Formats: sequence, structure tokens, C-alpha cells
Amino acid sequence: MNWRQFIRVMKIDERAAQAKYRVAARAAKSKAIREIFENLVYEEEVHINTLERFERDLKNLLKEEKQR
Repeated sequence: MNWRQFIRVMKIDERAAQAKYRVAARAAKSKAIREIFENLVYEEEVHINTLERFERDLKNLLKEEKQR
């Protein structure tokens, strides 16, 4: 598995976790518990954005290496 594939798999994992947290947030009867799961949804979004930024950076680095 190369780095691009690895990052794509990690993004899939993060989106899956995010979806589970959304389900849990909707099912929560307690506002406090719902907020915890909503915070986890947000954290997964941060992780996804970080991976996407890394993916862009990696793409640029690999392009530069090919040009050398």
C-alpha cells in the first residue's frame, strides 16, 4: 500500500467513525451525551481535513520528486 492509498483508507475510517457518532448523537436522550457525540463528529471532521491537507501536500511532494 502506498501513502496515497493509506491516506484514502484513513479518510474512509474517519468518515465511518463520524457516521457512527452522528447516529449516537441522534439516539442520545440526554443533551449532555448528545453534545459529547456531536463534539466527536466535529473532531472527526478535523481529522478528515488534516488528512486531506496532507494528501494535497503529498501529491505536490511526489510531483516534485518526479520532476527531479
